Amino acid sequence: MHVPDLVETATADAPPPRYTVDEIVAAGQKVQRRRRAGWATASAAFAVTGVVAAAGIGLPGVAENPAVMERPAAATSALNPATGWEFPDDPFSFVFQRFDAGKLHVKDPLVVSTAYQIAPLHVDGLVTNDRAADPDTTGQAPLDPIAAKKASKKKRSLYAYLTVYRPGAFDARAFAGNRLTVDGRQAIEQDGPTYGANVHRAFAWEYTDNAWAVADTFAEPADLNPADLHALVTALRPSVPAPARVPFSVGYLPAGYQAAEVGQHAYASLNGVASAGDGNYGGAIFAAPALPTTGLTAPYGGPEGEDPPGSFQIFVSPNGNSNQALKDGETPPGEPRCGNGFCNAWSADGRTTIQVDSDGRLSDAEMTKILKGITLADVTNDNTWPQAATALRAG
Repeated sequence: MHVPDLVETATADAPPPRYTVDEIVAAGQKVQRRRRAGWATASAAFAVTGVVAAAGIGLPGVAENPAVMERPAAATSALNPATGWEFPDDPFSFVFQRFDAGKLHVKDPLVVSTAYQIAPLHVDGLVTNDRAADPDTTGQAPLDPIAAKKASKKKRSLYAYLTVYRPGAFDARAFAGNRLTVDGRQAIEQDGPTYGANVHRAFAWEYTDNAWAVADTFAEPADLNPADLHALVTALRPSVPAPARVPFSVGYLPAGYQAAEVGQHAYASLNGVASAGDGNYGGAIFAAPALPTTGLTAPYGGPEGEDPPGSFQIFVSPNGNSNQALKDGETPPGEPRCGNGFCNAWSADGRTTIQVDSDGRLSDAEMTKILKGITLADVTNDNTWPQAATALRAG
């Protein structure tokens, strides 16, 4: 919802040039989250704190924590022996890790779909909109708002991410821009709209046969130039595939729905990447029919971060991150509580919130049934988290 937030805010409020990307994104998030939530004035986001399942604490109407799932047999993979890239049959697997490319620092990917995976991208000397914190450090307290504001005044800001597509998923022919060759690889440079002093640049390249990666950045032109982005071409390397894990499993899904995108220590989609440092535990997008795995030029939902067609989402996070947060001392309700297109449930101690959000595409009864079928792992110990490929299949 970043780029989406940016676009939505730019067209709605037309912020003057003095606004930073941080401010644009923050304003856009509020617009998007108000649209999603319907209740209250904050966002429809969630996060999780405290040991939940390990202590035998279940959500009201939600199944108790199961034993840690056995690791399934290794899936077969398509390996390119010339480059070392390996793509498991299970698409919810991360196939690269954090790496540095000059002044650019790509973090571990947080989001993975049936067609791609996404990682935050940081740049030396710039404050990132995910609060300039390392998203790989879990359980950290959110940056103090006053400290964040002071930091943003001292340093210019950035919003950036790297999307690495599976072979055949990205349609380079439909991606407009200046075509060139960088370090022997096909590449495309694309300049998008400006937001105040910041410009949206996208750099795409074929990192292995028929597979492309795209870096999207929002920064001042003087802070990030095409040569900086070209350094990504030789720096991106494959890693041993690692299955994505989520802090919950589902027991019920409406007919025809299947998982399309997953967030590990983050929400799914660009929303998860944009809030990488917020301490959220995980999420997933489910769609019916299945979302396309070819012909893409942007992550699901497009640069505006809209909900994919026919989809609903699950968010797992700390009560304090939710606009439906329970007040201190408030007893969690015994049944899920529904609002305008979404339903919430809490852990027995009120520290963890789970939301099912369909933006009105599912009835409250269906969303409640989904919530009651969810089982939490220990949200503070990702070693207990089941693999997404099996955890997100009903039955």
